[in-house]
Amino acid sequence: MRYIIIFLLFTQTIFSQKTISGTILSKETSTSLSGVFVRDTKTENWTISDKDGNFTITLPYFQDIELNFSILGKKEINQSLKDGQNSITVYLEDNTLHLKEVMVTANKERKYSELTLGTNAINNVQAFSLDDVLQQLPGQKTADFTLNEYKNIVFRTASDGNSSKGSKAFGTSFVINDIPISNNENMQALSPNTPTLAGNDYGIRNKVFNNPNVGVDLREIPTNTIEEIKVIQGIPSAKYGDLTSGLVLITTKVGNSPYRVSASIRDATSELNLTKGIKLDSRNSMNFGINYLDSKADPRDNLLNYQRISGSFAWKTTDKLSKIKNTLNLSVRSNLDDAKHDPDNITADVVKNEKQGFSISNNLMWKPSNIWLDGININSGFSYDRQFSRKERWINRSLTAATDSKEEGIHEAFVIPSQYTSMSTVEGIPISTFVNLETTKTLTTTTNWVHSISFGLSGRSSSNKGEGRKSSATGLINFYVLAEGGDSKLGYRDYDFNRTRTETQFSGYLEDRVYKKFEKDKILNIDYGIRYENQSGNVSLQPRINSSYSLNKTFRVRGGFGLSSKAPSLNQLYTGERYLDRLLGSGIYSYPGVYQKAWILTVVSPGDNLNLKPSKSLKTEGGIDIDLPFANINLTGYYNKLTNGFTGQQVPVSKEIPQANVITNGTEIPTYEIVGTAKLYYLTNSIQNNTNSEDMGIETIINFRKIKALNLDVSMNASYVKTNDNSKSINYYASTNLLSAEKYGVFPSMPTTNENFTASFNFSYHIPKAGLLLSLRSEHTILRTSYIPTSEFPNGYLDATLTYHEIPQEERSDLQKYGHIIRTIKGTQTKLEDVLHNFHLRISKDFLNGFSVSFYSTNFLNLKPYYDKDNLRTMYDIANFSFGTRLNYQF
Repeated sequence: MRYIIIFLLFTQTIFSQKTISGTILSKETSTSLSGVFVRDTKTENWTISDKDGNFTITLPYFQDIELNFSILGKKEINQSLKDGQNSITVYLEDNTLHLKEVMVTANKERKYSELTLGTNAINNVQAFSLDDVLQQLPGQKTADFTLNEYKNIVFRTASDGNSSKGSKAFGTSFVINDIPISNNENMQALSPNTPTLAGNDYGIRNKVFNNPNVGVDLREIPTNTIEEIKVIQGIPSAKYGDLTSGLVLITTKVGNSPYRVSASIRDATSELNLTKGIKLDSRNSMNFGINYLDSKADPRDNLLNYQRISGSFAWKTTDKLSKIKNTLNLSVRSNLDDAKHDPDNITADVVKNEKQGFSISNNLMWKPSNIWLDGININSGFSYDRQFSRKERWINRSLTAATDSKEEGIHEAFVIPSQYTSMSTVEGIPISTFVNLETTKTLTTTTNWVHSISFGLSGRSSSNKGEGRKSSATGLINFYVLAEGGDSKLGYRDYDFNRTRTETQFSGYLEDRVYKKFEKDKILNIDYGIRYENQSGNVSLQPRINSSYSLNKTFRVRGGFGLSSKAPSLNQLYTGERYLDRLLGSGIYSYPGVYQKAWILTVVSPGDNLNLKPSKSLKTEGGIDIDLPFANINLTGYYNKLTNGFTGQQVPVSKEIPQANVITNGTEIPTYEIVGTAKLYYLTNSIQNNTNSEDMGIETIINFRKIKALNLDVSMNASYVKTNDNSKSINYYASTNLLSAEKYGVFPSMPTTNENFTASFNFSYHIPKAGLLLSLRSEHTILRTSYIPTSEFPNGYLDATLTYHEIPQEERSDLQKYGHIIRTIKGTQTKLEDVLHNFHLRISKDFLNGFSVSFYSTNFLNLKPYYDKDNLRTMYDIANFSFGTRLNYQF
């Protein structure tokens, strides 16, 4: 690679340049527009229009120049220049429904397979959070409306189970203004080593509030300040790391804009927004935004409530020569899940899940006056949150005991009353930092190959400085106590998050974006690069390439390949030691009015999973774009493979423990004496890199030409995906015969196969002069299957010392010999009986006085498809009927 760059620099480079000048005007008023960002689409070279709307940009090539013009409040456009043209006048239109063309669906970029959602596409659904917007993408579906549980997303998969889907969602990266949002520091779980979803610790009524290990909670991202969303479901640029499943790039609003006030209501959810952009002078502008949301699961009882308050501030400044552009962003946030006491259920859980924090980031773009470098970009960010989760429940059970000792051995136990209030809390203070330094250089060879080369270095850190996991009620450890009858049970202990260390990632990347026009309409684009990733000592090299070739005006072919990785979270790495508690003797010794006495033998085994490695992803895709007189068709096929995914695993452990006899004598307080030692064998939990998954599928997007006579735009997308999830985890099932030599049957995890085939149509009736838009979006689930094969007979067994013994293949089905450990689990196969349909409606009207109103309805036909299962009539999980409205006023 080094010799290629030297070769390009010194033997083939043309240092002659072309200067383009122009003026940018408002189409409505013909007044000049200052602060317009002008970008060359091939080289990412940029400039900014001055106070008179004039700009000058110097490019290292001469032909096929295309410039992008963008400013807040105006429709972004690309403008091509004819060969030999050196100046241009550009008119930008207000981005309202009075535009001649309004794009309300995801727009596929011409280059590769990325999708872009602009302002009108964001407004096409009544979006209370980012999750609502992303449901429009191919392969996604509109879910039942609720904000009373966490929301995440994963692309191009049919995985349905919590474990596999959550692991993939954890690998979906969200980047706001080139600063990644990190969930690696989230440790809000009471029992992180359990193989189930960790956030279940603080869930209630089938709702889950916390989201450690399963990706970013999209409820926390409002849409009021978002200008554009770009989704890369395929191969990301080498610039982006710590991901396996997909990349979402979010650009927020910055620049001069009027006051904009909006109010939304839907079911028992209401939202208020206020945004304003202030132009201080031709080189400085500021923006601020405030968002408030309140959502109740059921307005009749107000027992489950989610609240979100967020504020944002942005300051953009440029120098006189348009050589420096700096944007400072600050955001503050507060989120609360509040599950109140149900007066009809005395044992019902009471849960509060709080999060308050702030983020600050800075984006610096500098064009030095140096022929060897075109640009230097420095992006940095810092995020701080305080998370507090609290769960309270009323306990009514037989007398039991517990201990809070963290030392191995025999300890006097707390005798816990049969009725008490149990309380558990987790306080986390996740802190993340990020910095990226990038340099760019564009070179043009003697044969008109354009190379835009970028080199970057980045670093990020993840830490959590909270007080950690705690349990309290009269000073006792009570959330996890011994099972009735004195059986052994994994015990709970407080865990201070300050015991965790700061995890770091260091990366470097080199990428070359190649453009070459061979003949008329025959254009080659190749983005290839390599990324070096050091994730807490785990080093990998990740080559990535995207390419496209236009055969003519009608056909373009595409292809790509890439490797990426996702580091484990702090919650997966630092889980604390595991404690096994056993009551001595016959349990609790009691003499009424004299004493209550009990001892617990505590066994400690290591708990942290510091041997976890990053999960890895291989992505490949190919596609074709067809530009026909009546439609633009994009077809993409892909194959993605995830390895080293994170999942729970039981682990056999053996310990030598003391044996003790309890001595009782009437009213005298009992004592105990050690009489020897014995071996203890038990199973504990860990998190391991045991998940593998394959996703293969095909998706298409078709945008038909506008039917001008009807003012009608029609588009569709369709997605078919087949997923094979295969865990390498081992399952242990206890023998039904306590006297047998075989204590546990050993079974492999069974693979799961899922298929989904969905399609969606969008019909938009638009009258520009009236500012009226009617949009009908339909969703169709054509195929949905799930297959889990019947679990075979055990591969082996564990004996009394938990030593594994393999069973010969021919003996595994021997019921007489191994019937007590055989657990032939019946497989399941589900298949969609009928095609599912759903229809969603939007009606929007922009008035010339700055007022606008939108009406939204999900499943406005109130469809309720049913199927028969186990002699019960059950409704399919399509979004139920729901409607709402949004009012906007700008001044």
